[in-house]
Amino acid sequence: MTHKEITALLHSEIVPVTGCTGPTAYALAAAACRPYVTGSILSWNVVVSPAYLKMGFGVATPGTSRTGIGVAAAAGFIGGDASLGLQVLKNTTADDLRKALAICDSGIIRISAAEKETGIYVRNEMTTDHETVTAVVRHTHDGLRLIRVGDETVYSVDPDVQEERLEDHPDLLSLDDIFSYAETCTDEETAFLEGAYRINLALAEDGIRGGFGLKTGRALLERTAGNAAGDLFEHPFRYLPDSVEDRINLLVCAASDARMGGSRLPASAAMGDGNQGITLLLPIGIYGESLHKPAYEITRAMAFGALMLFYVKMHIGRAAAMCMCAIAASAGAAAGICALRGLTRSQTEAAVKNAITPLAGMLCDGAKNACALKMSVAVRSALQAADLASLGVEAGYYDGICDDSLKDTVSAVTDIANQSMDFLDSCMVQTILQKEMRGRNSDESPERQAH
Repeated sequence: MTHKEITALLHSEIVPVTGCTGPTAYALAAAACRPYVTGSILSWNVVVSPAYLKMGFGVATPGTSRTGIGVAAAAGFIGGDASLGLQVLKNTTADDLRKALAICDSGIIRISAAEKETGIYVRNEMTTDHETVTAVVRHTHDGLRLIRVGDETVYSVDPDVQEERLEDHPDLLSLDDIFSYAETCTDEETAFLEGAYRINLALAEDGIRGGFGLKTGRALLERTAGNAAGDLFEHPFRYLPDSVEDRINLLVCAASDARMGGSRLPASAAMGDGNQGITLLLPIGIYGESLHKPAYEITRAMAFGALMLFYVKMHIGRAAAMCMCAIAASAGAAAGICALRGLTRSQTEAAVKNAITPLAGMLCDGAKNACALKMSVAVRSALQAADLASLGVEAGYYDGICDDSLKDTVSAVTDIANQSMDFLDSCMVQTILQKEMRGRNSDESPERQAH
């Protein structure tokens, strides 16, 4: 990749998203149908790939604590704006969400799995007394590919373009490209990452103030400050721990709490995923500030870390059965921290291997409040990986799936991830469906949708 192309890649793949990108895709497909629905809805089907079925089971739609694919789809149809892409739910109102929840409670939305589809795939199909409207999102979280009304296609993406994906060409971005860019990029090319970092920092503060999700950020803050501070949750940044490692862990968890738990604030995503953007940007930014580095050095480190994340994710893909916060984002965070510490290329590659190797088997069992716990493991692994690499520790050839080179290590993880994805996703989906059935039979959770 040329220097100019890498700059464009950073700007296109580090972008704000509102809510989890799983619900975003469900909402986008439904919002795209709305202009063409003229009658009363008789049936409403949302069909998703197995990989994407797990993404909506346990994550809340922005503005509500309710979970489920149906909630996001209904919110997108009622108040979503398809033209906003990853921020399709940005302008939904409280009234929109009340109407969406009423639709979900009516039981009209039916969710099912498209067993033959892989990766990102969402089909929203609505039949009214006048027409049937279908919209398809595929390949990327905001990849609207088709809108059909009856037998007429009113919008489509050319099939050749439809199949063109960044991850289809993983060799376009090499490790040499990444290290070269980190040495030659200008302050102006990376300055936008300061704003991306601040977005995720604001989300972390909202996670503590709002008490979203599992409230992991609040719990960690209480452990630090105790009960003495009466304004602990109103002004959490006054009481952050002195240890930079603890501060990173707390704020990453809090940002995940907010994003998974229904905060309306955006996150800065990395290659389509907000949690990965959080796991990447917050550790590098907070670490750089703790070293009193100037802003341009921090944003350069963020760019370097982002490219390392892209490198891993371009090989494995945007959707995987393995946790990409653990594999890709931790790799990026470790690389960025190495850059801030001035470690050599060989030490940096060692750090990335040290981060990936122990986490490569962590499953992605869907978007949910407990993602905060996995992200905590990922950032602590990244920090330790850099520390150990600086001391000469490097996992290698005899260490399981790890290898002598970073390139070969990523290749091994990629092979395992890709070969096991369908089987692992199928197993996890079956587990989710069994839980869903138990919930329906016991009527314990009115928002759960039928499958």
